[in-house]
Amino acid sequence: MRSETRYILMGAVVLIILAVVLAYLPGDKASTEIALNKLKIATGYTLLALIFLLGFSVLVYIANGSIDLSDLLSESDGSKGASMSRFQLLIFTLVIALSLFLVVVSTMKFPDSIPPEILTLLGISASTFAVSKGIQMSGNQTPSTTETPSSTVTATGPTPPTPTTPTSPASGGPSA
Repeated sequence: MRSETRYILMGAVVLIILAVVLAYLPGDKASTEIALNKLKIATGYTLLALIFLLGFSVLVYIANGSIDLSDLLSESDGSKGASMSRFQLLIFTLVIALSLFLVVVSTMKFPDSIPPEILTLLGISASTFAVSKGIQMSGNQTPSTTETPSSTVTATGPTPPTPTTPTSPASGGPSA
């Protein structure tokens, strides 16, 4: 079992033990409400700490070279350089996800509906990436050629036959 999984399981066990202890505490309803509010706060901080540790471990793996991010924006066809459509999809997704996270944190509840403009921006970004991939795939196809006795047919159309030089019957060579 990986160490990250062990930490997550330990955090979940600690939260379960806290919930059991707080749920069966003797006392009146007001003290139980206070205990449950403390449990909510403890759960939030524990989840925050676990997410921080997970992010920190990803950064450590990136620094050690175990996770390679050099191909995150580059195309898979072997060309050097970044893809603008991949970059746009990555940035739009990260900005919208961070904005949604900040809205949830500030209001302490998930919004009832996500505005259609945000979904439109994500759709435009994803479709740009999809169209880019389609253009790449259509550019990688090689034209097919078929040989015929008098001409060569390619994807662009038939090629006219090459002219031959007529020969004179008396001399056996080309005529002047």
